[in-house]
Amino acid sequence: MIAGSLERLRETLVWVVARVPFYRERFTAAGIDPAKVTAEELRRIPLLRKADLVRTQRERPPFGELLAVSREEFASLHTSPGPIFIPRIASERGGTPALVKEIEAMGVRRGDVAHVTLNYHIMPGGLRIHRAFEHFGCLVINGGVGNTEMQVQLARAYGATVYAGVPSFLRQIGIVAREQGIDLRREMPYRVAFSTAEKLTPELRAELDDMFGVELFDHIGEAQIGPVAGECRAHQGMHLSENDLFCEFLDPESGEPAAAGGVGELIASHLGPRGLPLVRYAPGDAYRLLEGDCPCGNPQPRVEFFGQVGTIRKVKGVLIHPIAAADYLARFPGTGRFQIVVEQRPGESFERATVRVGLKDAALAGAEAGRDLARRIAGGIKGALLIQMDVEVCPEDEIPAEAAGPGFARAIVTKSAA
Repeated sequence: MIAGSLERLRETLVWVVARVPFYRERFTAAGIDPAKVTAEELRRIPLLRKADLVRTQRERPPFGELLAVSREEFASLHTSPGPIFIPRIASERGGTPALVKEIEAMGVRRGDVAHVTLNYHIMPGGLRIHRAFEHFGCLVINGGVGNTEMQVQLARAYGATVYAGVPSFLRQIGIVAREQGIDLRREMPYRVAFSTAEKLTPELRAELDDMFGVELFDHIGEAQIGPVAGECRAHQGMHLSENDLFCEFLDPESGEPAAAGGVGELIASHLGPRGLPLVRYAPGDAYRLLEGDCPCGNPQPRVEFFGQVGTIRKVKGVLIHPIAAADYLARFPGTGRFQIVVEQRPGESFERATVRVGLKDAALAGAEAGRDLARRIAGGIKGALLIQMDVEVCPEDEIPAEAAGPGFARAIVTKSAA
């Protein structure tokens, strides 16, 4: 699947290739005219990964070989983890148009007081969101991270109606405010919450709604490429940004375009002039591509974040990410690390998959309570992961530590045939 304007991409590529020898060499080697490039031809241009950005900036400090403008044209400088240095030119909106559309789709009103609790120190997230809310017409509190008691005081004093930041910090604000005897529904009037930079689980969404009576909206972006997608009031996935990115979604195994209903790795190209333009940038994120139209009427494709590409595995024909398994198993108290063991048994034409679930109480593994837990996990696993798997329980120390998150390096393994 692709999303974004091919005509705008061509205009951007003509501008980029004329200014950046690195990209000019890539298009020349592929025999592609940037003014006429098709989506299929674009896939002949090599991917650019985060490691490539870090490498080129280390070899040719500080900005590497991807600059499209002279230093005199810089308007501001941002930094992302790596560190990666990102110069911004004056005409570069830094994701503001895309974010403003998301803010409007969330039901935010002009004059709302937006409490931004993202990092303003070095990283671009807080400033990027701040600019968008200000541009939309909100009063913005530049809260930043930490200092929970002060954040409670600010939000209460200014009457913050919109929260923007990680959802777990909103929960912490609620806990601290309650400890101070504050009535969250009456004295902390958050109505809308812009959730980003952290996974928003259904359980956390429900807990925050119960605490504050707040409607949460999920958002995902990336430091180098900016906003990617945001949720509307239908709450049926996140709409892709149409302003700043040309997005390809490719099957993580075949490299072919992923179809609606499938999972694809995001490959993003900037639209419009940039100080440090990225063409076919692959941040390593995969998304499930949702089928059908959204009830809100927005025609932009919808996605759900699936996970990091490096740990995705195809099991019995279905792409599985350990995060999905971890989220499902977290519903069962007492479970710890897990490992999905895939094997092809002699004489059988299909794979078998078994989830070995580590129990924090080792004694339960051999008891009837442990067997009952295994049955309950097996009963819902197909609905959660889309394939049926056998379930075994064992003491947690029998599951290798490398199987645990956030890396999940050995969460899915293949067992050799006997």
